[in-house]
Amino acid sequence: MAHGTGTPHHKLHGIVGAGMIIGLPFVIYSALKAATDQSEGLAAWLSSPVGGLGFLAFCAAAVWYCKLEMDAVIMDYFGGSARAFGLLANKVAGLIIFIMAAFAVVKLAFLG
Repeated sequence: MAHGTGTPHHKLHGIVGAGMIIGLPFVIYSALKAATDQSEGLAAWLSSPVGGLGFLAFCAAAVWYCKLEMDAVIMDYFGGSARAFGLLANKVAGLIIFIMAAFAVVKLAFLG
């Protein structure tokens, strides 16, 4: 990363963090409300459009926030090719985690 590019990273980190703070109470409330019917209620909530999309939006923000946190650690402690590899590996890991969560919700919603 070139010198002086930390500011956009910091701003994005704040925006994603604010999205998580705003979304967390809604996700917790919805999940707890759905969980009163045991696992069937939670599965029904995740397979509904509002529940599934809300959960995926929160999951995307959480994975993105974790990726940004780890990017900061990698940029602080590594340089050169180790930094480039770490940032790429971190991006791939975050993408895999999000794809797994999206697959689970899509499977519940459309594949039963």
